[in-house]
Amino acid sequence: MIKLQGKKVFLSALERDDCRKIWQETEFDFENPPDYFIVGASVEKADELYSDIQSKQGKTQIRLGIFLPSEDGATLIGDIALLDINWQDRACTLGYGLTKIEYRNKGYTTDAAITILRYGFCHLGFERISATTLEHNIGSQRVLEKCGFTLEGRERKAVYIAGRRYDRLMYGMLADEFIKLHGTKISWSS
Repeated sequence: MIKLQGKKVFLSALERDDCRKIWQETEFDFENPPDYFIVGASVEKADELYSDIQSKQGKTQIRLGIFLPSEDGATLIGDIALLDINWQDRACTLGYGLTKIEYRNKGYTTDAAITILRYGFCHLGFERISATTLEHNIGSQRVLEKCGFTLEGRERKAVYIAGRRYDRLMYGMLADEFIKLHGTKISWSS
């Protein structure tokens, strides 16, 4: 099993119980709603998520859990993924989420993102990684900017949530830009 070590968190494979925990513990942030969420789904849906991860892992996505190290092991606080992998074009999309509001705005997502980006660019050989977020999600915009992403475009009024339309912001980063900012050293174990 792969383990990628960041400064504050580590990334590791998600097991079935981890998917259930993410499903059960994810808190909806009414002040900062995400562009995609599922309300009222059962544990069976979490099992479907696990099966979906397993069927796509290493082919069209690499999805890992975000864990906080602790004295008694580790606490799962979210997940992060390289999605929509196009091996021919050496490109993919970054996606992430933390379960509880209390874990947000503490630098965990930025650390996890830099860790998986380093793996994607320096170990897997991706040349471009993109990401999107909504205009009101200032936290996610900060994560992407701290990682070194460039705002490349805006899809106006692209997403409808709770009676309101939001712009989707599109970001991108190239391998040489990442390496210049963050270097190539990967800390991992299997």
